[in-house]
Amino acid sequence: MNNMLHVDKAAAVGVEGTMLQDVLPKRGKMWWSYSKLRTLNFLLLCAIVTDITNGYDGSMLNGIQSVPEWQKFFDHPKGSRLGTISNGVRYGQLAALPVCAAIIQKYGRKWPIAFGSAILLIGVVLQTAAQNYAMFVLGRIFIGFGNTIQTTACPILISELAYPSQRAQMVGIMNTTGSLGSLMAAWITYGTAFVAGSWAWRLPSALQATSSVFQLSLCFFVPESPRWLVYNNRRDEALAILTKYHAEGDETSELLKFEMAEIESDLEMEKAQSSSGWKEWIRTPANRHRLFIVVTIGFIIQWTGNALISYYLHLVLNSIGITNSKTQLIINGCITVNAVIWGNFWSLLINKIGRRPLFLIGMTGMFFAFVTLTILTGINTGQHFAQPALGHATIAMILLFGAFYKMPSPVVPTYTAEVSPFNLRAKAFVITGLGDALANLFSGYTNPIALAAIGWKYYIVWCCVLISNFLIIYFFYPETKNLSLEEVGQMLDGSAAQNKQVDEELADGKDEGKVEVVGKSAHLE
Repeated sequence: MNNMLHVDKAAAVGVEGTMLQDVLPKRGKMWWSYSKLRTLNFLLLCAIVTDITNGYDGSMLNGIQSVPEWQKFFDHPKGSRLGTISNGVRYGQLAALPVCAAIIQKYGRKWPIAFGSAILLIGVVLQTAAQNYAMFVLGRIFIGFGNTIQTTACPILISELAYPSQRAQMVGIMNTTGSLGSLMAAWITYGTAFVAGSWAWRLPSALQATSSVFQLSLCFFVPESPRWLVYNNRRDEALAILTKYHAEGDETSELLKFEMAEIESDLEMEKAQSSSGWKEWIRTPANRHRLFIVVTIGFIIQWTGNALISYYLHLVLNSIGITNSKTQLIINGCITVNAVIWGNFWSLLINKIGRRPLFLIGMTGMFFAFVTLTILTGINTGQHFAQPALGHATIAMILLFGAFYKMPSPVVPTYTAEVSPFNLRAKAFVITGLGDALANLFSGYTNPIALAAIGWKYYIVWCCVLISNFLIIYFFYPETKNLSLEEVGQMLDGSAAQNKQVDEELADGKDEGKVEVVGKSAHLE
């Protein structure tokens, strides 16, 4: 497989042959038994909960489409008009993407979360107070703009600040909070659907602000990324943060020495060899490989057929004869419960199972679930929905699809951070976000039109897309399990010899007091 991928795992040499797994302490207690780590993980909630907004938005829009008061207020939107409402957040996302990387590079990882939260709250106010179609769409554009800044900065902050052995799981859990947001919105819209007047849909809109208010509050207390601090010549601050939160205050910790040595060595090499401009993506074969991954991964995770089940669930249920709005809302709620359970389950196993198995098994499972769903829907439609058992089996396939979808889904932000070097990490999330936005924009307009035109036969298209996704992952996505961010970079670059040469060239220029590597261990002077 390495020959196909052009990736040599032996190129990941860590710090002079010492790898992260060699220095991670074997702790006998659970993480919450360590006070500083417990505090760090609580503060990182300001980043972990970020996807609640995205998940809430899709589920809320799903729910309020089944609310007669909302349909009446907006004159029963269909086709492109419904697509514009659904894609309002995508327009905001596309508008924010050009500025995200620059903001995150200049202001760090945590303050952009605060900026994004404030902008999103403006959007929630506009959406909740909407007096017409245009005001509602404008609010959704602001929500998309703010949420994009949040979702670009948050996985980077977690990846660069979290305790090493918890990094992948925490980024994965961040991704699954979207399912928590969906769950919240599904039952909130169910509970308010029978409220008299426009508050049947305004109240769910207003409650979309909850997670961003929480994020904005914690942003003032969470530490900054140590890697960003080192890159910006604020080494002492970075050392203090790692000492406090990763080493529990122990300045002699081998993990602390290793982390500082690896971060400084990697960042010095990046500064010496490259720039942070967009052209850097095509400068080397390794960077072109990275570019292919970050471009395709945004499309892959959104082009699985999931958009049919998320934003247009009511149309899918209509296609199998389930048209009662109350029943649709209950099913929507059950689907989100299913997603929360499986999303967190797979997130906790990211380091045990590995990235590639989760990607590949997930795509395979989704394919067979979707094929079965397509067959059942076709038969059900042909029989004019005369057999309720077929409808129930279809819902079972939707739940099974959701379980498999949550295998690769939590891996996406983790993998994006891992394959990208520090100087391009913010841009990587911008590129992935662009792919995500374009994929959703396409689906937002195409899905309702295609479903109206050819019905269940449209599902066949997504069965074919799932096969394509599997092949791309199989041939081009290497395994990154149990490697630090810097070690993944070494593996992709295949530059062990080159790294050594750069280290030698930079050795004379190192300032006194920095972490240096001696033999196979690191120490503080």
